[in-house]
Amino acid sequence: MKTSDKLSRIDLGGLAAVAVFGYFMVINILAVQKFLKAFFPFDAVKCLLLAHLLLLTAFYVLLIALYFIRDKASATTRSFPAKLIALTATVLPFLIPLLGGSAHYPSLANLVISIVIMLSGMAFTLAALGTLGKSWSIIPQVRKLVVRGPYRFVRHPIYIGEIISVLGLVLTRVSIPKILVFLLLVGCQVYRSFQEEKLLTTAFPEYADYAAKTARFLPCLF
Repeated sequence: MKTSDKLSRIDLGGLAAVAVFGYFMVINILAVQKFLKAFFPFDAVKCLLLAHLLLLTAFYVLLIALYFIRDKASATTRSFPAKLIALTATVLPFLIPLLGGSAHYPSLANLVISIVIMLSGMAFTLAALGTLGKSWSIIPQVRKLVVRGPYRFVRHPIYIGEIISVLGLVLTRVSIPKILVFLLLVGCQVYRSFQEEKLLTTAFPEYADYAAKTARFLPCLF
């Protein structure tokens, strides 16, 4: 195979995503190391924060691993807006910590609730991502149809987990910019779900029956 042919087969967008995820994986690993040095004496808040950091690190590790072992896509959206919004939704959560927040430090109760929400969302995301496995992608693509695990109850559990996790992050120190970015994220994820379902319905005749029996995001509601 010619060198030019080999280069044309490389998913440059995927490699860029791996580089970004790798960067944040390293940042989280360093954060865990720093956190452990000041862990004792430990308390409930420290334990919850450590658990969230570990799950977040595992999330990035899994994303990177899945990129290298995932199946080849049998179809990819040709819609530029769909690709752009998928990338936007991937970037938006990273903006939240940069947007400031309330001048008042959150109360202990508020902090615990926020961390529990983040922890729950990240745990659900990891479970869904592990179930999706080799079919994972950022932009709308078709690989295998996954209907087990969390996908038995909702069609887009990864997006649900991410939304919940980001909601917890917003609630730690609420601000108008954070709320607006969160709402934009929700809109992007809903749009992504519709675009993905278009591809899946075309690729898998059985998807329409699965979609008719399974909620998109919220069982019995949406």
